[in-house]
Amino acid sequence: MLLCQTTREQLLHLLPRGGEIAEIGVAEGDFSSAILAATAPRILHLIDPWEHQARDDYASDVNNVSEERQEARFTAVTVRFQSEISCGRVRMHRDYSEDAAIFFAAGQLDWIYVDGMHTEEAAYRDLTVYAGKLKPDGLILGHDYTNHVQARAWNFGVVEAVNRFVRESDFEFIALTMEAFPTYVLGRAGPATQALQDAIVRNVPYLVEIRDFPRHGS
Repeated sequence: MLLCQTTREQLLHLLPRGGEIAEIGVAEGDFSSAILAATAPRILHLIDPWEHQARDDYASDVNNVSEERQEARFTAVTVRFQSEISCGRVRMHRDYSEDAAIFFAAGQLDWIYVDGMHTEEAAYRDLTVYAGKLKPDGLILGHDYTNHVQARAWNFGVVEAVNRFVRESDFEFIALTMEAFPTYVLGRAGPATQALQDAIVRNVPYLVEIRDFPRHGS
């Protein structure tokens, strides 16, 4: 795994361009806009229920805003990407990620960005459900791989979910950004993974390699 002194926005410029992408967890669409600008996807699927959650394990999440604000966010995102929606470049899925998965065929997506519900079970479910929707060398990226004090206060379980998924699957931990709320990259052996690793080595000035992370069987 390459520990990269870079941001998730900078990392986008190293990813393959022109693919079919799904972003799970959209909120106000700021990172969606960055994805469009940096990677020029053929199709970007935006997946988010834009719905307030009353459940206890999600009550503290900063993005679990009121129903009124969720509705306002959905309307704002729809207006923000109106031209891309009209031409089919952006496709809106106002649904829970597990339910939206039925709209994607096996091997359809080039890469995904997971930033939905952050509890361990929810993040793990997104990883396992959408791994099968990726091309054989498709990439998984996701946000908030951290368990610092604020993340624990918000009941985040992303670290545990990602580590568990890597240990149980044929995906490897490829890279991690150095931010307060880091972005992780997972991939299988193949051209897309190798191309991204090469791009990181060429373009990111400071790297630390951590081998066999997380350790299988540990």
